[in-house]
Amino acid sequence: MKYAFVTGSTAGIGLAITQKLLNEDCFVFVNFAHDEDNARVAGEALSEISSKYCIIKADMSNIEGVDIACEMIIKQCPQLDYLILNSYATDKSDFKQVSLVQWQHVMDSNVSMPFFLMQRLYDHMAESGSVVCMGAMMGIYPHAISISYGVSKAALHMLCQSMVKVYASKKIRINAVCPGFVDTPAQIGKAPDHRQRIESKIALNRFAEPFEIADFCYSVLMNSYINGAVIPVCGGYDMA
Repeated sequence: MKYAFVTGSTAGIGLAITQKLLNEDCFVFVNFAHDEDNARVAGEALSEISSKYCIIKADMSNIEGVDIACEMIIKQCPQLDYLILNSYATDKSDFKQVSLVQWQHVMDSNVSMPFFLMQRLYDHMAESGSVVCMGAMMGIYPHAISISYGVSKAALHMLCQSMVKVYASKKIRINAVCPGFVDTPAQIGKAPDHRQRIESKIALNRFAEPFEIADFCYSVLMNSYINGAVIPVCGGYDMA
């Protein structure tokens, strides 16, 4: 049996990735930080697919949460085959109002804790395993709405590529998948005129569905030669 850990996986892209992995007969460690109701609903949906999952409540924005998750995973599975770093934070405060605490929270969530999660789980990762970092198009294209988010995602892309040599001795592949705009709960709530402005910048004139990103992530996990890649999955954003 293959074992996977997907951070931030009770909603949106993370949930879709979990569903895909369960459909492929993996055992999945599912993760959430705070929203118990959302986790319960996700668990109900996942149980319709498979019983091969374990939900871990652990906040991936701090080292205590990372340690909780790693301890549970190391105890409950012989080795981890797939690691999908999907949890994130953003901050849309006005530039002049951004505090050090807010900035640090985004950096911790999107860069620092992924690093320490990979560090903690390194010895438990299976030979020829695979890691996917969930990057973002906003880490490729400058975006002033959340500077900390864009900067942190760009740093995550570099972290991903920097880890290639670290993982090479175990033949573990690591890649960054960079979605554009996806119909997650956060995006669905946008005002119609805002969505239309975004869609007009996408060659396919629509947001992605979470399952489309999940299917691509799975193909990257499975491909035995993709390594160190930063891959846009954006429908042709900024090409319309």
